[in-house]
Amino acid sequence: MQINRQNVKWAVRLMLVVLLVGGTDVLVAIFARRPLPLMAIIPALTPMLVVVFIVLPMTRAEKS
Repeated sequence: MQINRQNVKWAVRLMLVVLLVGGTDVLVAIFARRPLPLMAIIPALTPMLVVVFIVLPMTRAEKS
């Protein structure tokens, strides 16, 4: 895989997903009264978000 503008775009999307999920998890830990259920659910959303925001658009871009 060569490093070009298109590949950097996907890497930035992946970093944003990871940072947003991590930041949301930290905010829930700080501000929620009972954070345990949410702290288990939020990181579990990471694979779904990666598929929605990275894998599906990447496959559509390769088809065209």
